[in-house]
Amino acid sequence: MLCDPDGGNLALSETTRRYFGPSANQMLGCGWVSAIHPDDQMAAADAWLKAVYDEAAYDLQLGYRRHDGSYHRFAVTGVRYVDADTCQTHWLVVSEPLRPTLPVAGLRGSTLSAGGGGPVRR
Repeated sequence: MLCDPDGGNLALSETTRRYFGPSANQMLGCGWVSAIHPDDQMAAADAWLKAVYDEAAYDLQLGYRRHDGSYHRFAVTGVRYVDADTCQTHWLVVSEPLRPTLPVAGLRGSTLSAGGGGPVRR
């Protein structure tokens, strides 16, 4: 996604459009907030505001609502850049799906983390 300095989406990739389906066009401007899981919306807003204030990149994990209504976890990275031709600030936001947490055979109450690390006790 390509965002303006205020957080509004300017452009969506074809992959993004396929994931969100018919509601993808609603994500232009600031409509993207509605696609974030309600439990993650405050963290997303905090990360965005801190990144804009600090003029720094951000990384976080969010749940995005897919076209079928289900939520899936993504690692989200936003990087600020200034267009050399127009001197305008933009943000490039890249979202990568996280692997689902998998049960670990033989370790009751444990799972493998999405990052593929060792068992994590619940």
